[in-house]
Amino acid sequence: MATTFYRDHEVHISSAGVQVDAAWYPLETLTYIWHRRSGRLVQGAYMLATRGGAVLLIIGLLIAAGTAARRIDFNGPDSTMYIAGGILGIIVIGGIVAFSVEGLLDLLDRAHDHGKGVHEIWVRTRQGESMIYSTTDSPKFGQIYRALQRAVEQSA
Repeated sequence: MATTFYRDHEVHISSAGVQVDAAWYPLETLTYIWHRRSGRLVQGAYMLATRGGAVLLIIGLLIAAGTAARRIDFNGPDSTMYIAGGILGIIVIGGIVAFSVEGLLDLLDRAHDHGKGVHEIWVRTRQGESMIYSTTDSPKFGQIYRALQRAVEQSA
């Protein structure tokens, strides 16, 4: 009886072999297995642009707030109202920035899991080299590749 190391709707890895969609690769025919990742430069440029844009936006807001605060006369009769309004503005803007940063961090998490980089699993058989699986889902790719490593180690 074959041991199953990984199974989902498109990939099944067992101690007998690897099945990806309809293609079957017996483990004893696989002479070499490796992985590749493409699209790193595009993903890196995207990450730098989005992070840089977020930092520039925050710096711009701080400069605008500082410029506006310098124009206020705090010695007049309404100085207490200006100070209270400033504190309230800081609280409101701080809350908006906090939610925005949370959204940006969520986008970064999703970009990491499903980035523009494509993960590929390649095998060498007697017939030649072929790519058997590719995905942009990093965690799923890691699970599949580790399961394939365990299956090969157990069969050796």
